[in-house]
Amino acid sequence: MPKSTLAILGYGISFQNAEEAQTLAYEHADMQTSLLPPRLRRRTSVATKMAFSAAERACKAAHIEPSSLPVIFTSALGEAAITDQLCRDIAKQNFPLSPTKFHNSVHNTASGYWSIAVGSQHPAMAMAAYQDSFPLALLEAWSQLHTVEKHVLLVCYEEKPSDRLLPDNTWLACATAFVLSVRDINHHGLSMGVPYLHALQGSTVGDKQASPAFASLPLYDALVANKKGDIPLSQGLDEAWFVGLVSSDA
Repeated sequence: MPKSTLAILGYGISFQNAEEAQTLAYEHADMQTSLLPPRLRRRTSVATKMAFSAAERACKAAHIEPSSLPVIFTSALGEAAITDQLCRDIAKQNFPLSPTKFHNSVHNTASGYWSIAVGSQHPAMAMAAYQDSFPLALLEAWSQLHTVEKHVLLVCYEEKPSDRLLPDNTWLACATAFVLSVRDINHHGLSMGVPYLHALQGSTVGDKQASPAFASLPLYDALVANKKGDIPLSQGLDEAWFVGLVSSDA
């Protein structure tokens, strides 16, 4: 495996709505997770539950303990539903605001609960770059793995925002997760190069109106199908992010 590539050891996916997942041909993609204790499950959002479910599936597929991994959680809007509820409470002057809701509205809610639930003492990062949230998080993972880390768990998630926050949106709530490594010489699956930005020269990639988390689906689909080649990582009109998938034995 070339030193500049990353081994993809495991991956997982989760949808809020199982019927939507089946319509898109994704099986075993519900929000079930054994890593979220009941006391935390009761107070967490759809976004966090999906992120946990996808992350747990990726760790199981990679045969690696969740507590052993530094993590990168990326989402364009994060805790959109809770933020919307807080904004409505403020507008209606429903004071005092719920401390629990405020606590759960921050962008690192999912990554923080993950560290607590799995007992991890490794670094946990929360990122956002709207439609480029996934490719930039993947670039961050690539950078960490070529400098300081041996393995990284990358989780991309997005719940459906209300029309008050994003009018007329058609987003579907989903999450994907990938366990990445740069030093696994025994890996025989697909590996990926560094994400790169490419001019489209009049063509388009994806749907700019889709959920930013959907940018991760082509990579997930390619891994399931064992498909090599250049995989789009973002939706764009003039330019878009891509990553190359190659055989680890190459």
